[in-house]
Amino acid sequence: MQEAEDKNLMRIFPGRGEHVPLQGLYLSERFGPTGQPSEPFVYANFIASLDGRISLTEPRTTKRTVPPATANVRDRRLFQELAACADALVTSGRYVRDLPHGVTARSFPVSGKPEYADLLQWRRMRGLRPQPAVAIVTASLDLPPLDALAKSGRSVYVATGGAADPRKITRVESQGVRVLRVGDGTRVAGRRLIEALGREAHWNIAMLGGGEVLHTLIVDDVLDRLYLTLACRMLGGLSFDTLLTGPALEPAARFRLKALHYDAEAPDGSDIEQLLAILDRWRS
Repeated sequence: MQEAEDKNLMRIFPGRGEHVPLQGLYLSERFGPTGQPSEPFVYANFIASLDGRISLTEPRTTKRTVPPATANVRDRRLFQELAACADALVTSGRYVRDLPHGVTARSFPVSGKPEYADLLQWRRMRGLRPQPAVAIVTASLDLPPLDALAKSGRSVYVATGGAADPRKITRVESQGVRVLRVGDGTRVAGRRLIEALGREAHWNIAMLGGGEVLHTLIVDDVLDRLYLTLACRMLGGLSFDTLLTGPALEPAARFRLKALHYDAEAPDGSDIEQLLAILDRWRS
């Protein structure tokens, strides 16, 4: 991690090309816990290739994962910073089902690795629990066992629609997980989900997972900020995920650039370059 700490980014906007450190870049964001806010702040984080791929199918497992050609330790550090800022993480049922080793007490962590020890300390200094709460969005309720996650000392929710199968709800609740019915039919409504988490005093809410959950949040206008790492590589491929999945947005969701940084090279010496964009949802 020392290399990732030492190398600087160039701030393109706002500013005049000054260099800033990578470590702590996102910890200084104003949404960090500062008391009792009036409503939740919701943000998402993605890394994408120039041709828009956020994941490709892994040949051995047929599961979709972040491609090795774009994944890198510097982006991972920033992902960990955003997770450290969160009171709750919102993710998808598919993300949970695709976890390579199943759901464990260490799933969705602010990492316990030595290079991220400062983030655990950052949370402690602000009176936060070691790990954020987790909310899993699912229409089917077809989930792997969640009892290990529920016993890890954090709040765990499964969010589904009001018409979800009562038998599946009972099975989920028997594992110590709270079910949030936050939608009509079987699907989750983004605003109702965020309002429910706000009632539980989860103010900083980070989204993990794919474009379907992102679509749910954008349609209901509850996504406040997008952190987008754009890796300067094209990947191609016929089976992939893009940033957003779902029907066309009418009108289009508008964002305003808050900041843009240029990262010249990955710490492993490869020639990958990336742009780190922070975009706020535009609201009139």
